[in-house]
Amino acid sequence: MDLEIPISLDDFNSQWLTTAFEYDGRDYGPVTEVRAERIAVGEGFLGELARLYLSYDEGNEGPQTVIAKIPTTDGALKPLGVMLGVYERESLFYEQVASKLEIRIPEAYYNGRDSDNANYALLLEDVGHYRSGDHLAGANLPDAISVMETAANIHARWWDSEELTAMEWVPPLDSPINMGLQGLYEQSWPTVMDTYGHLYPDWLPSKLEEFIPEVSSWLISWAEQSRTLTHNDFRLDNLLFDDAGTVPKVVVIDFQLVGRGDGSGDIAPFLGCNLDIDLRRNEEISLLQKYFDVMQRNNAGHETFDDLVRQIDTAHLFWLVNWGNTAVTADQPNERAVNLFNAVLQRSIATVVDRDSVQYIGTMND
Repeated sequence: MDLEIPISLDDFNSQWLTTAFEYDGRDYGPVTEVRAERIAVGEGFLGELARLYLSYDEGNEGPQTVIAKIPTTDGALKPLGVMLGVYERESLFYEQVASKLEIRIPEAYYNGRDSDNANYALLLEDVGHYRSGDHLAGANLPDAISVMETAANIHARWWDSEELTAMEWVPPLDSPINMGLQGLYEQSWPTVMDTYGHLYPDWLPSKLEEFIPEVSSWLISWAEQSRTLTHNDFRLDNLLFDDAGTVPKVVVIDFQLVGRGDGSGDIAPFLGCNLDIDLRRNEEISLLQKYFDVMQRNNAGHETFDDLVRQIDTAHLFWLVNWGNTAVTADQPNERAVNLFNAVLQRSIATVVDRDSVQYIGTMND
């Protein structure tokens, strides 16, 4: 008999957890007590998370804490998560992909979903003891190097993989959802200018107004180069760092947005939005070189370094427009969120200017 999928965080009770561990082949003995602490409240609107503190019968040992993850219980938002496929994707990621990656991710003790993907639940290893990345503060150079190498390890493993191509649940860049982005950007652009226009150099908005009508065409073009698995939310708030060794080891979390691409959808926003402007100016090319070298050692990636740089520089345009749209449509529940969107936009604008990304507007077919 299948274990019933929890639909609320209260459903992760001692009896359910005892059975879940048994189903996973873990002989921890009965869980005798559970205390739940909601986490990441206000940070993710399509899911709910809790850290569960567990007690066991005397003489038995198991994880002292685990992370429970379910879809949002907000009746207005949950259908959006189902439509976007985020619940199905993360569940299938753990089912079909996780064990084949040579990177550090939280282990799954339980992974369940129903046939229409409306309900799913994950019981995950608690990696909260590792050092958290901070998107607002930005990465330091050792962390950035480790992040680039981790991204390369993901991308190289799945580069030109027939196995990935057969995974129909992994959407390409020209998926129906993504093809609706241009319309969203066109609608939100006046609000972006009203709210954040003061951050842009005087000459840049008119250039971006030329780029926005090209977004769908660029996505189609990039989809033709979709050759690997991408995380698609590869930012410091989804990265932790294990400092036990001589260099930080990256722990990657949150796989609800995985897709197919050429890798620039992970690399460009990390470089453009997760590094202090001065650090990015000084180190972007060397960081790209480290990524390129790892890919080349694994017989994967762009044919030349110049090809990679051009792809990243073009992607910076897309991410600047995307972050503007996100800033005016996403909830900003606290001062940190407000400061984060300001910092991300300032970094992204500086990146587009420094890299002269506007030179690629209108060159899609060149």
